[in-house]
Amino acid sequence: MANYYFSRIEGKSGSYWAATAICAGLVLGWLVATLIRFLKGYYLTGMSNSVTWAGDKVIFVLFVGLSAGSRMISGLAVIFKQKEYKVLSRVAAFNSVMFMIGALGALISGWGRPDRIFLPFYMINPRSLLSLNAFIYMSYITIGILYLWAQFKENDRWSTVMGTAAVVAAVFVHSGTGFIFGIINGRDMYFSSITPLAFVIAALSSGTALAMVMLYLTFKYTKRPLDNRFFLQLSKVMLALMIFVFYLVTIEHLTHLYDPEFQLGEKFVMFGGNLFFTFVFWIQLYLVGLIIPIFILFNPGTKNRIGWILTASVMHVIGVLGERMLFILPGQVLALPIMPGYELSSGFQDGMNVMYIPRLIEWIQYAGIFALMGLVYLLGLKLLPLMPREGIFVKPVHEEEPAEQAEEEENVGTGEGMAEGAGA
Repeated sequence: MANYYFSRIEGKSGSYWAATAICAGLVLGWLVATLIRFLKGYYLTGMSNSVTWAGDKVIFVLFVGLSAGSRMISGLAVIFKQKEYKVLSRVAAFNSVMFMIGALGALISGWGRPDRIFLPFYMINPRSLLSLNAFIYMSYITIGILYLWAQFKENDRWSTVMGTAAVVAAVFVHSGTGFIFGIINGRDMYFSSITPLAFVIAALSSGTALAMVMLYLTFKYTKRPLDNRFFLQLSKVMLALMIFVFYLVTIEHLTHLYDPEFQLGEKFVMFGGNLFFTFVFWIQLYLVGLIIPIFILFNPGTKNRIGWILTASVMHVIGVLGERMLFILPGQVLALPIMPGYELSSGFQDGMNVMYIPRLIEWIQYAGIFALMGLVYLLGLKLLPLMPREGIFVKPVHEEEPAEQAEEEENVGTGEGMAEGAGA
């Protein structure tokens, strides 16, 4: 059984303070841009009467997914008793809270009236999931904080109890987020019963991918040794999840393409009705986010090399971002059939396809919310004992090591092998 001794990082290097200063500057820009947008109004953005869920909602959905995926990874050691993954448990639990707070920050900073933040807490509509989400998200964050606290106290009993509650809450929250969009039957591009499941699986795959990248970079720049077998094991999990994502996305689009009621929207995205969305669909989602990473993790020449595993991880996160974009934006850009069979003329773009292009103030907000995650992560590493002093992969004693695995370990190694693999 693996035992890890967690500690804070020193955070005294020039590169640490430079990264912190850059993130803080971008966060300040985000706050200023949000204030200007609040005072001046929506006309500063690229939104319109048709496109009211913009890029901030894409980031919101992406961060909720990364939060849920991080929490699942943390549960590998605490709930599923995979003790060799305890190296990830604290930082993954911390990231799950961090990304959810970032998701809410992206959501609230895009509101026209962020001063109404407390309205859902005293004007409750029990039939509206959007109304109930205020309590759901706050409960999710609270459970995550208690789960992290139990790990700091090294209380195995409470870690298991709170970890189980945290994972259940993660599945429920992300399924609920998918459910919000999936039941919008007034827009063909949204309506789908597969959406909640697809959201959860994509959250797990992208959360695993991002965790590997963050784990590698954190250990590398804090000069702490890390066994590469973590990446070999997690890459197999990520591969299985990516294949599942590929399957779910494909059958969802094929089903819509088969049904005449949904064909217009699918052709709009898949076959050049909007060149940007067609590029995102075929290149960013399928090629960059799924096909190439799956090939990398299947290919014997690349699947055991750390550099290639991390490349596949980054590509998959980019692909999932594209999947979130395709889910949020095209359904609003495509015109609603208000009066089928008739051509409408309207000064408010009714019955017309529109285009959404984020403007400068939105790009400043988007950069700032990502910088906020970087700033919180850097400060968390310095203030909280999140990282183990060394990451040694210890296999459970009851497992016999097959010859193939022994050969992989000989090729990859530990500390020096990681450096060689990363440079590949």
